[in-house]
Amino acid sequence: MKSLLLMITFFTRIPIRYNYEYDEKDLIKGIKFFPIIGLIIGAAMCIPVFLKNVLHGPVIALLSWATYLWITGCLHIDGLADTFDGIFSNRNREKILEIMRDSRIGTFGVIGILFLLIWNLVFTSYIDIRLIIIVPVVGRSAAILSASISKYAREGQGMGKAFIENCGVKETIYAAIVSYIPVVLLLRLQGLVILSFTYLAIYILTKSINKKIGGMTGDTIGFIVELAQGIFIFFAYLLMTIIL
Repeated sequence: MKSLLLMITFFTRIPIRYNYEYDEKDLIKGIKFFPIIGLIIGAAMCIPVFLKNVLHGPVIALLSWATYLWITGCLHIDGLADTFDGIFSNRNREKILEIMRDSRIGTFGVIGILFLLIWNLVFTSYIDIRLIIIVPVVGRSAAILSASISKYAREGQGMGKAFIENCGVKETIYAAIVSYIPVVLLLRLQGLVILSFTYLAIYILTKSINKKIGGMTGDTIGFIVELAQGIFIFFAYLLMTIIL
């Protein structure tokens, strides 16, 4: 229970008191709950869906993503912005890591955030809105997959290091099961295909980042969370709206 509460406290703005001293062991034990945190976030994002008979689809999509931004505190979007600034700087590994650590946001970071928000709003407007509950689960299970095939790119300690170094085969299998079950229940065979293609894209992207900076960081894991969500809804749109 301590581990779950710690994960909720760290990764959401849900007002839950964590009356224990921080212990990295609890964080490590809580990694398996990361997809569950996604399910909690997804459930909150579904609240505007109850207004679908009153409001138009794009408005529902906007309210759902506004809920996401609030409940997550834009934590992973901050990582996405830092990663965009670093990766697109066209510098060497050391300089990229230095740029990513800078708290100031650059041009590429702003462009990345804007593009991500527009992307999510547009594609969410064209898919079955019920899928929104699964999207954060996919993002967080993809983060575990990415961490499990990477090493920590920086020197020193940090929450990112604890997360990356303690994601392995067991955590990846658990995260995949937690994701595949609801996706297949909602979309059946289509869901199996959509999620598998999403994981494949994240695998390729993770290998590319590893090659560029020698591993992953907390920022790039946040980047993976956000990109996996966008990739998932894109494939859902592609398969369900255009192909089928």
